[in-house]
Amino acid sequence: MKYAAITSMDPKYYWHCGKSMMYSYKKHWHGLFPLYLYNENDFFHKVKTIRNMGWDLGEEYEKFQERHSDNDKITTFAKKGFSIIHAMENLDCEKLIWIDADVIIQSAPPMMFFDLIAPDDVLSTHFSVWHKWPSEEDPNRMVHSCETGFFILNKKHPQFEEFMSTYKDIYVNDKSSDLRRFYDGEVYGKTVEIMEAKGAKMMNLNPGWHKTPIPRSVMAPYIKHFKAGLKDSVNFDDLVDED
Repeated sequence: MKYAAITSMDPKYYWHCGKSMMYSYKKHWHGLFPLYLYNENDFFHKVKTIRNMGWDLGEEYEKFQERHSDNDKITTFAKKGFSIIHAMENLDCEKLIWIDADVIIQSAPPMMFFDLIAPDDVLSTHFSVWHKWPSEEDPNRMVHSCETGFFILNKKHPQFEEFMSTYKDIYVNDKSSDLRRFYDGEVYGKTVEIMEAKGAKMMNLNPGWHKTPIPRSVMAPYIKHFKAGLKDSVNFDDLVDED
């Protein structure tokens, strides 16, 4: 298949926002491509058309969780990272789309829209974000990250295998010294930076350097990402009809 979408969540997140995300996918994007769910603890859900992937993320995931067991945020964000790694290694598709569990899909673009933002010569379509990260040597240092509520990764690109191995290597070997925080967006951003330096063509959907890029991008009519504290103040059940 050409496109496949993935997401991941635990039961608590499902009942808070993930259920609404999946219903919004069913309503608007089900006819475009399938959605695969990495469902922690193999929890039951009511949303038909969603394809369950379970939660067998491999031995390296278990080792990572054990190594970082004293940091809840790192282990939580790594659940997303290792879901992405599993899909990169195992899901048979040409273009892999990630959708966060706290995203609401608002409408469907024509299918050709995805081909326009993720053409075959582009390795990754994403939202680049830059953060201040001053050091003693460089008080003006900026670090590249990505807003990974939504991205598209081209598995047929000649440099995809290197992208995948670079992304996985950061997690498996704890190569976080160049990261502001050991979170999935920082890991993805570092991988993009490394691969772009090696000549890989990228599609940055955030040319304006916005910290909250999706509402200011070509994706704005189609998705809304309820980041950080915003999702805790929203009743997601009010946003989507369960039909």
